[in-house]
Amino acid sequence: MDLQSLVAAHMPNHRRPSQMDAAAEDRYYRNQITLPPPLGLRLLGLIATTAGVTLFLAGVINA
Repeated sequence: MDLQSLVAAHMPNHRRPSQMDAAAEDRYYRNQITLPPPLGLRLLGLIATTAGVTLFLAGVINA
């Protein structure tokens, strides 16, 4: 008996999920979606830092 067959023989049988109607399925997947936190100032700071470093490097290269 190979290793894969041995492992498969000893794995527990998990119960299949119950059938859902369309509305229940929509609610399930709607609850699974998580939106990222608002980026606002964090994103603005990242953009400003990137622009500053880019301008700094452009000035160093041209000097």
